[in-house]
Amino acid sequence: MFLQRTEIREQTIEIREFVGEGRVEIDERILFDDEDSHIVVLLEILTGDVTFTLRGPDVENLAKGSGDRVRLYVMPPARRAYDAFLEVRARAGSRFRAVIARIGSAFAAAASDLPCCACKRVCKLLVSTVLAAVGVPDPQDLAPGGLLQITAEQSYELDEGLGHAGIHGPLAEGPIGTFLALFADNIRSVVWSSLQAAQQVFQPPDRIYTFACRRLGCCP
Repeated sequence: MFLQRTEIREQTIEIREFVGEGRVEIDERILFDDEDSHIVVLLEILTGDVTFTLRGPDVENLAKGSGDRVRLYVMPPARRAYDAFLEVRARAGSRFRAVIARIGSAFAAAASDLPCCACKRVCKLLVSTVLAAVGVPDPQDLAPGGLLQITAEQSYELDEGLGHAGIHGPLAEGPIGTFLALFADNIRSVVWSSLQAAQQVFQPPDRIYTFACRRLGCCP
């Protein structure tokens, strides 16, 4: 049994990430105690038998092409009426990752003031969210020497959806669109910087997100 919890709390963001292996049980409350923040929940079964149960608001799984092994929920302020609860039940031999994030509407204006560790977490969340929405594996799961596998259709969808530093097509619609609008000025450079680094030559995830973070304007 192994469970690692990483938590970042700043004025405009809060990110909780859980990485578990083996027999693990988690019961986590998701508080809706402000009026202007987006809540993002990203759940990934890496191997084995893991059950995710999200109790509370009725929201759609926005992850594409992964069945129940990847789940992405985005809850804009207007969709929230009460708190939610996330239950994770993992059996022996399983591995999973779960991220619960709160991003405030004032994030873009305060991004340059974030400490480096928080900046990287935001870029990681942003990239992982977009890739889950189009069905591309997360770069942080690459093995040394591996390249990110992305189809021509997925590449086209990303390019069309995020080109010219705006948001277009399916990525501009619904809850995912309102969430990505928080990053509209820099979204294309952040996502493509990480994708290009992962596709051209393997680099440690920390280096990938540091590069993306600089493009976002958070780090010097």
